Amino acid sequence: MIDFKELGVTFLGGGELNIDDLVNATKLAPKLIAADGAADVAIKNGFVPTAVIGDMDSISNDFFVKHSELIKLHEKEQETTDFDKCLRNVVAKFGIGVGFLGARIDHELAALNSILNHSNYPVFLIGTEDVIFSCPSYIELNLPIGTRVSLFPLREVCVSAKGLVWNLKKELLSPLERIGTSNLSNLSRVSIETDNKGLLLILPKSFLPALINDLVS
Repeated sequence: MIDFKELGVTFLGGGELNIDDLVNATKLAPKLIAADGAADVAIKNGFVPTAVIGDMDSISNDFFVKHSELIKLHEKEQETTDFDKCLRNVVAKFGIGVGFLGARIDHELAALNSILNHSNYPVFLIGTEDVIFSCPSYIELNLPIGTRVSLFPLREVCVSAKGLVWNLKKELLSPLERIGTSNLSNLSRVSIETDNKGLLLILPKSFLPALINDLVS
């Protein structure tokens, strides 16, 4: 177990990478953890990860010869993803995931599954336009009026939401039926309550610093 419980951690995956996102993420969460082959991506872009975690099936063969000083956590099992392995082996105040959205859709869906099943600390995934995270049982957000607020359930959940153009009052959302994407705030304070984990909250990624302040105690 790697313990950074007083710090934010940036997790780097092997998907699409906007280098500015990685720079900004490591300013907010300075400890960098690479998922398997993403360690090569980090080094190529001038970043040295604190640790590399995964089944080591995609990292370059001589990586640890060149970088023997780095922490290596090699888990051979194939039942979980490298991102899952990162999350269960790292204790942090919060996490930011870069390089987990975009590129292969199966990897993207797996990453969303990972953050919903991880409950030890908040994890925010950064994409081209968005920040995505698992909605807690209750959250209040201070947002400019007209901000895009999307709710996407990966399981059936009962949701109440206030401060939106289309409010919800104990309504069922489900990936097979009603969803809640492309809503807008019409008050400066938005509140969302859900009866269970399984709801993704999606906002413009410019709100990431404010989300960290609001959600991380």
